Amino acid sequence: MSDERSGMAPSGEEVSEALRRCWQPVARVEELRSGPKRAVILGQALAVFLTESGAPAVVADRCPHRGASLSIGTVCGEALQCAYHGWQWDGRDGTCVRVPSLADQGQIPPGARVKCYPAREQWGLVWSALESPVGDLPQVPWLAQGEWQLGHGESFELPVSLGVMLENYRDVAHFAFVHRQTLEMPEQVEPLQVERDGSTVEMTRAMVAGDGIEEIWGTLRRIRYLTHAPNFASGHMQTTTGERCLLHAARAVSATESAHYWLAGVTEDYEYGLEEVIASEEQLYAEDRPVVSTVEPAELSLDSASELSTLADRFTLAYRDAFACFVRTALEDENLNARA
Repeated sequence: MSDERSGMAPSGEEVSEALRRCWQPVARVEELRSGPKRAVILGQALAVFLTESGAPAVVADRCPHRGASLSIGTVCGEALQCAYHGWQWDGRDGTCVRVPSLADQGQIPPGARVKCYPAREQWGLVWSALESPVGDLPQVPWLAQGEWQLGHGESFELPVSLGVMLENYRDVAHFAFVHRQTLEMPEQVEPLQVERDGSTVEMTRAMVAGDGIEEIWGTLRRIRYLTHAPNFASGHMQTTTGERCLLHAARAVSATESAHYWLAGVTEDYEYGLEEVIASEEQLYAEDRPVVSTVEPAELSLDSASELSTLADRFTLAYRDAFACFVRTALEDENLNARA
């Protein structure tokens, strides 16, 4: 199946089906140290926890015994104990390993198991997927170069699809308006040099802007955007006094609702401390959220003809193409597995 514009844009149903096979962030590791948390992917409630050995685990947030929420339970070794009757479910494969009401644990019902989901940790986030994930977790090449200090900002939810907010991250034309008081960016956008390779999009901009941007981002020389569709975006800012970056990952709560996690990073020689950087990025997110929350339709259209666009939208259009490419790849892979 071709991923070019000549093909029909994926439908909303196809997007949701493909997102079931996408690695998505479900919790911050630090939040899990106080106990399990609930997360929702495409309407499916999950219980996310760290086992006693520190391994991340994700299971369905419903005990198969009497239906209580497992995310209000307690971690017991490598298992999660239901708060209702104390049944314990292994975080590695979901099998029931203990029923307290039974004197003979050999009488545990055969096949007693809670659905288990893949769980990986990266950048202090736990990632999961509802079905066998397509590809690996996102990679950011500059983080492997030099010494970086990373810190988390406050996660948030929006009443729009993950694609709407991810597109905002790449939309350079909105800076002059949504962030008018903060960044003082020019209204006109220079010709954008955008490169797409499958579901990955890159762009580098030389930065010339007003004084306001220096208070937020420092004395910028250039900024590199790297995105992995459908749900990860990053920016690498090189200044005259070091480097900083922003990583943004999103989860599809439903087709029209999303949860967002983000981290900021600085190199040792950057002119501002990490706490200052996180505070400045939070200021920008606070300006974005009220506007993005009003976007209609709430589900990002992958049909390039459905809305008006100009040359300043080259990055966002490339992101939509990359998103469509991911959808088609995920569905093709699913079909191949079904035929195997």
